[in-house]
Amino acid sequence: MERTSYLTADEVQAAQTLHKRAPFALPNVSMGFFSIARYYGGLTYQGCHYTYMPGHDECVRDDVLRLVAKLRKKTAPQPMLNLGA
Repeated sequence: MERTSYLTADEVQAAQTLHKRAPFALPNVSMGFFSIARYYGGLTYQGCHYTYMPGHDECVRDDVLRLVAKLRKKTAPQPMLNLGA
């Protein structure tokens, strides 16, 4: 199954600990009211700043992006050292 959102299911689950005053992500940005975010790289909605993710055509709340960056950094595979060369 192809992933269509910037956030994985596990990341959305982890984001449940954050506030819920505004949505975590705004999908299909280019098709609606928030399409201006494509030109400016983001928007502010309900007092929260969102960053536009062009590859997924969605805006993701900045605090969610910070949480996701920490999670992805923590689970990133470590490079193997070539000690025998």
